[in-house]
Amino acid sequence: MELLQQAEKDYKNWGNFLDISGFMDKITTNLSEKGFERGNSRLVYSVCPDDVNRLQDLNTIEKALTSEYNNEFHLGGLGAYPMGGVSGIIAASHHPPDRILNGDRRGGNLIFFISPHFGLIEKENYLYGKIIRPGQQKITSSCGAMMGFLDALKTAGSPNNFDITPDPHTLDPTRMVLHSELINNYSDWLNNILQMDDPNDQVIDLFKLNYDLVINKIDEMIEEFLTLEGDHFEGDIAVIGGVTVNTVSGDNFILKEIKFPKI
Repeated sequence: MELLQQAEKDYKNWGNFLDISGFMDKITTNLSEKGFERGNSRLVYSVCPDDVNRLQDLNTIEKALTSEYNNEFHLGGLGAYPMGGVSGIIAASHHPPDRILNGDRRGGNLIFFISPHFGLIEKENYLYGKIIRPGQQKITSSCGAMMGFLDALKTAGSPNNFDITPDPHTLDPTRMVLHSELINNYSDWLNNILQMDDPNDQVIDLFKLNYDLVINKIDEMIEEFLTLEGDHFEGDIAVIGGVTVNTVSGDNFILKEIKFPKI
């Protein structure tokens, strides 16, 4: 409990800290008020592929959502970056169950779930960005992609000196895109992170940045999707945004926003 109270304190001015039950109550209430239900909507995830977010022997946010809304379409790559892009959204838009309105059958809705993630454990003190995974005793990073980026940034000393390793054969595309977006668009924010003395503060701010990157990109992609397909897509669109907190006992969630780009 003290661990979660610490996270709630550290993110209190950024988002609403919720356990799984509280998260689901808030989400289902907000969505149902706007007409989004299991029988007329499809989830679209921009989340990290890290398995800790959906292991069977952990209570996770993603499993709670997929159970409530009947599974999901995936856009996300490492760091929750929406690698599926506009083409992925167009594909997902053909998948929702139909809505039945006054006897008329119309295309269903999309519910976007946008969530980077970080681990949080307590050893001698609190450690952000770390977790002990089921079946292991060692401490590993969560999110590994973002924590690896932070380590590389510290080694480089500044965004200007950060070397984005070329990928001429397209063997590591998510890393290339993720690192390029971070370095090219968030250099001032990254410099501020490097100037922080407390490693935990660095990680806390890193995942605020991670969320900012992903949600802004999703907003751009949805806008472009509606420009291209707005005359054909009959459903409504909801966006749930925040950051998942992985702990050894299961997930919590820092809810940043619920919004409706098309309603």
